[in-house]
Amino acid sequence: MSLPVRGPWVVTPTSSSVDWVVAAAALAATTGGSAAAVVLGGPSAVPAATRSPSVAAQPPDVTAQPPSVAAPAPDVTAQPPSVAALAPHVAAQSPDVTALASPVAALAPHVAALAELPAGTGLDAVAAVVRDLDAKHDRVVILVGDGVVTPTGGDWTVADLATAVRAPVIVVTGAGPDAVGHTLLALEALDRRKVPGSVIVVGDGGDFDALPVRLAGRIPAGHAAFAGDFAVAAAGWVDALDGSRPASEQPPVVTAARPRDLQTRVAIRAAWTLGIAFLLAIVLLCLCGGLRYPGSYT
Repeated sequence: MSLPVRGPWVVTPTSSSVDWVVAAAALAATTGGSAAAVVLGGPSAVPAATRSPSVAAQPPDVTAQPPSVAAPAPDVTAQPPSVAALAPHVAAQSPDVTALASPVAALAPHVAALAELPAGTGLDAVAAVVRDLDAKHDRVVILVGDGVVTPTGGDWTVADLATAVRAPVIVVTGAGPDAVGHTLLALEALDRRKVPGSVIVVGDGGDFDALPVRLAGRIPAGHAAFAGDFAVAAAGWVDALDGSRPASEQPPVVTAARPRDLQTRVAIRAAWTLGIAFLLAIVLLCLCGGLRYPGSYT
């Protein structure tokens, strides 16, 4: 795998029917270091197919909190002014916090900190939370359930957020008949805004050769069967996320051959210099001859 080690990644689906939270969990699980997550809009932003059927009893440290909000972590209590108002939504997660509703349940085992921001949070406030977490963790996965250019409750888009925090966008799509078309529209919108984008497919099948970038990952439809060893399985699902082709597919780079011998290079330059001087001399002789005998041309 050639995943970038540090930095934020914005994850967004092509439609509400895509089981896209698993892609964000895979990105967090394959960090190779400390990962954090930011969820915009809470569980309501996640398609019903990906939510937990029910919310079980909470661990002792979050019993007094609503299911979507956990207790503040000690390492994020001293927030800058723009983040302080959102501090109650930031929590340090541990692998045993699995009873919370998705996407928290899917992300909790793989992140050291998780921030759930309510719908309608302004762009500057979201960017401040992302930067704060980015300074403390190797990767920050940002989940936004809206489309690439669909305005959120905070009157900003995924593309706006990606630009503000200098993050690429991971477009998560399914394998249905309309998946390629939806993905192409999302990538085109990102390209117009100069935002780098990559694609992860959740599901089996589908022909994605028409995409302008190669797939950054493929998560099988039966990914739930790997819940016991998700991190190991995710390492085989997620590939390079820079959108470039692998080395085996790169066209050969053709460079002009240059003589290694210094004397040879000097000789070639001297030959070119003499040739140019000879041509200039001929041109001057022709001009002088024409001026000396003007009558010969009449």
